[in-house]
Amino acid sequence: MASPVNLNRPFDPRLFLTDQELDRSAGLLISGASVLARAAESARKKAGLSKPELQILMAVRYRPGLTVSELRSGLGMTVPTFARLIGKLDERGLIERARETSDARRRKLTLSDAGVTLTTPLAIEVRERLRLAFRASGPEAVAGARFLLEALVK
Repeated sequence: MASPVNLNRPFDPRLFLTDQELDRSAGLLISGASVLARAAESARKKAGLSKPELQILMAVRYRPGLTVSELRSGLGMTVPTFARLIGKLDERGLIERARETSDARRRKLTLSDAGVTLTTPLAIEVRERLRLAFRASGPEAVAGARFLLEALVK
């Protein structure tokens, strides 16, 4: 019987693209996203937001100016669900939709002042978690992590 694979061994840079290391990296990315989501959970509840509403607001906060269709597609939501959620956020005065100059049918999303105020505690909590992890990692690792994540989301 084969012995179980040890995924917690020291990193060997020659092996960074093996299935084993890729699986380890995927697990760490998923775990990291969970840690950040849990960090924002109490602030989300205080704000009275559902998880999908929070997902939309934070996406708009970090990437203002996306069109409605770009954001919906990027979040992988269905048109009816996304329209309902955007409608709720609009009713609460948390987002603003501006007509795109080149195509008046398209709307670019930004947070309203109330949306910025509501999402700020969440952003602070996420920043603090990242700040601690980045400080522990060092500047080269931070640059590498940013490069990796940018390549992943392209």
